Amino acid sequence: MGNTLFAVRPKPLPGESFWGYLRRLSHQNGIPVLTVLNSIKSWEQKYVQRADFGLLDISPGSLVDMGKFANLTGRTVEELLRTTFQPLLTKFGAREDVQRTRFMSGMILSSYRFCPTCLKERIYYRLLWKMSCVTSCVEHKLYLVDTCSSCKKQISFRDVEALDACPHCGSSLIKCQARAIDGDEREQQRWIHEALCTLLEPGGSLIDPPEVAMRILYLLCGRRLDFERQLAEEALPFVLPTLLQHARDSLSQKRILHLSFLLKTLYEHQTSMDEFLRVTVPDSFVKSLRQGVVRRAEQLCCLAPWCNGYQQPGTLVRTGTTLKRRKSGETLLYYLACTECGCEYAVDEEGVLKERTYFIEGYQSLRSAGNPLSGMKDLARSIGFTEDKTRRCLAYFCTRMEPYEWSGALVEIDNALLDRVLNDICKGAKLKAIQQWNCWESYQQFLVYRFHPEVMRALIEMKRPRPSKRTNSAIKREIVREVVEDLLEKNEDITLASVCEIVGVCPETIRHWGCNDLIAEAKQIQWENRVQHRKDLIYKKVEEFLLQNSNTTVTSNALYNSCRINRTGLWRIAPELTTYIYERIIQHNRKCRIINDSLNYDEEF
Repeated sequence: MGNTLFAVRPKPLPGESFWGYLRRLSHQNGIPVLTVLNSIKSWEQKYVQRADFGLLDISPGSLVDMGKFANLTGRTVEELLRTTFQPLLTKFGAREDVQRTRFMSGMILSSYRFCPTCLKERIYYRLLWKMSCVTSCVEHKLYLVDTCSSCKKQISFRDVEALDACPHCGSSLIKCQARAIDGDEREQQRWIHEALCTLLEPGGSLIDPPEVAMRILYLLCGRRLDFERQLAEEALPFVLPTLLQHARDSLSQKRILHLSFLLKTLYEHQTSMDEFLRVTVPDSFVKSLRQGVVRRAEQLCCLAPWCNGYQQPGTLVRTGTTLKRRKSGETLLYYLACTECGCEYAVDEEGVLKERTYFIEGYQSLRSAGNPLSGMKDLARSIGFTEDKTRRCLAYFCTRMEPYEWSGALVEIDNALLDRVLNDICKGAKLKAIQQWNCWESYQQFLVYRFHPEVMRALIEMKRPRPSKRTNSAIKREIVREVVEDLLEKNEDITLASVCEIVGVCPETIRHWGCNDLIAEAKQIQWENRVQHRKDLIYKKVEEFLLQNSNTTVTSNALYNSCRINRTGLWRIAPELTTYIYERIIQHNRKCRIINDSLNYDEEF
């Protein structure tokens, strides 16, 4: 196509999608849309295909050279980007790698939906029709249609040839019947439509992920100067802990609240998107929210009376658990453990420290029960514990209290056996496996070592989040990256099984390392490279066939058979190649006819 200007250069229409604008532009200029895209593609080694259409409205710059396209159409890059979701994404900090953002994941449809009345009034494709949350046309109060009324088939974007015609049967889509939308849903759809239009307006300040959550909490608390947990809990009872993590920026991995959650929350609390974008959260609210449970937890101390850290701040440490909901409905936050005595705690939603173990209760009960030598069943019955819990309490205290007695017997700690237990725990051995050792004379003896202060301290250290985790993860990712790059260079099949075999780990370990994305990306690159290599071979075979038959007209069947190419299969993976072959055959046969006509003319004269 070259770099000449389009003969017809229409303006993007109000609300039109970039994909729809390209379709309309190519149709009015009589040029196939793939030809247009491949003339301005930003890729060097591969062609744009129909499967890539989904990127056009999300991240067009990753597919085409926007500057070149702007010059050809006589439009500015900014004007063209207004036909995409990019203004919305950049408002929420998704400026880089926009095509990979999870902010709108699952909300962009791959099926073609439309309002027949809108198409009848003017044939162009609206950007909002691509969003799953937009189910109706607010102007005509009709549900959007996604199937042809004649053939009843669903239409995919990649199959669309004309915006107003079914690609399967050719029927007019304008004649499709659409159902009227109900009153309640009509109001909801109008609100969603207005909210999305507000977000798609260009400009506006950037709102980072913590600020999004902070604004939501501020509005839910009725714009109070200080954070009111009870009000927020009443408004969002189940997601409040997660929302607080976002607002406090305390997530271990950076994430962003999903757009569907933002829309749903604002709609349910009758807050407009314009109001959300303009609101300013006072510093007093931010300070009170960030000085909540997290700050109080740092001042907490062990509640065990026998512990050296009793009422002494500094002995409690965070473990790896952040939040759990019990079957009773109670939510516990910020799991803690005492490094001195081994008692485990958690902070509830009111900021109160609660023991998760039962040793403090057992300590008080055993002291009031009297002689523990009365028998395990009688002792358990008198203190209200199960026999197993009673055994555990006695095992716990027998190495912490004088004299070192347990159930009337003197307890002697074998240091060699204790070291063996500690070494296995540090290597990641499970307590169940240690319990199965043949060296234990009884279950009671195992419990004594299991609740020994040094063993409990080692278990706490195993639970604690380690600062070196990121470094270790980075090293592991680098190992997997090197493996897949080596397989890619050698052109050996990249599969999860092959990577696991080379690295020497199981698939679950690869997933735990967070390396599945590396393998998936490498597989995609390998597939693209192999497809491109196959395309290059096909180009070469086509030209060789035409050269061998330079003076003879050829048919497409003869060319495909000679090159051993399946035409349908080729069209599925590279439709631009079938177009190229079609055009080359026409050029070749036209040239042959001219040569033959010239020879016949010379023979006559």
